[in-house]
Amino acid sequence: MTRLRWMTCTRILNTYKRLLIREALLLALIGLCQSTSAQSQWVSLDRVCKSSLRGLSVVSDNVVWASGSNGTWLRTVDGGERWTSGIIPGTAKLDFRDIHALDSLRAWVISAGDTCKIFHTTDGGISWTLQYTNFEKGIFFDGFSFWDEKTALAYSDPINGKFYIIKTTDGNQWTPIDAANIPPAIDGEAGFAASGTGICVQSDSVVWIATGGGPRSRVLRSLDRGHSWSVHDTPLQSAEGTGIFSMVFTSTQKGVIVGGSYLDSTNTESNCAITDDAGETWVLITKNQPRGYRSCVAVYRDGSVLVTVGRTGSELSDDHGQTWIPIGTEGYFTCAFSEHYVWAVGRNGKIGKLILETK
Repeated sequence: MTRLRWMTCTRILNTYKRLLIREALLLALIGLCQSTSAQSQWVSLDRVCKSSLRGLSVVSDNVVWASGSNGTWLRTVDGGERWTSGIIPGTAKLDFRDIHALDSLRAWVISAGDTCKIFHTTDGGISWTLQYTNFEKGIFFDGFSFWDEKTALAYSDPINGKFYIIKTTDGNQWTPIDAANIPPAIDGEAGFAASGTGICVQSDSVVWIATGGGPRSRVLRSLDRGHSWSVHDTPLQSAEGTGIFSMVFTSTQKGVIVGGSYLDSTNTESNCAITDDAGETWVLITKNQPRGYRSCVAVYRDGSVLVTVGRTGSELSDDHGQTWIPIGTEGYFTCAFSEHYVWAVGRNGKIGKLILETK
């Protein structure tokens, strides 16, 4: 059984330590909202860089990687007590919006913007190998997602009217997917690289890609690792700077999308929806939804708890995204779970941490 223990509120832990994870999370959070300031709910770790951090990959309680602007990467192998950081040579102008790590030594980073580069390290960041480069006009990669150490997809905003998607089947070479099988983009439609979590994979072959920016926010779905696609409308608001910014599936059927408008961070309109049919249809959350624009949603390993973060704060859900409980006003771009922790990163090298206790 898993229970939530906040570093700054030991009394609440002692009060609820015998409850199941759902009850403990809900009651502890209610108590925090009543008795402590929102700022105290996240524990801020030492900043080791001044870059804007949007990439986050959590391997274990001890091993966490992050990435961001100015060609920056960072890593801890002791649960955040100490961090190693660096800039990949020749990438000071690149923004690594997504990162995927296998362990303390092996990781990939991908840059967003008018130049895409994918780098790979096998020695904990001491050296990096360039695997992919794309200077094509209009290219803007939003993120990637891995099924395993050899198989992954990455996606860019549309080129010539279709999303540009590349794949690897050996963890080394990246090649484009045939655009003939990718649904046409609608006017203004794009992805968002706010947290690298607009793409999500499940099981052995399923992948979803989230969109926005046009007249509708949509989800592209493939059941065969990107060889063929279907596309499905969602009820999230969509316009310039508005749409789906993050997505997670707690099973092959149940999923959650969050977003809104990054131009209006406090607007709660149409910023969260859920599905129980693998993304074919979506139900908009209109009560107890996140308190504004949210750039990332993450799920605990067994699907029992979700956390979402954004500029104006964070929320938690223990019912697959149907209701959300505020857990602070600290702003973060990206979040992820390990066994006992919730991690988050943000502006100017900001790193936050919550603690989960397992007994």
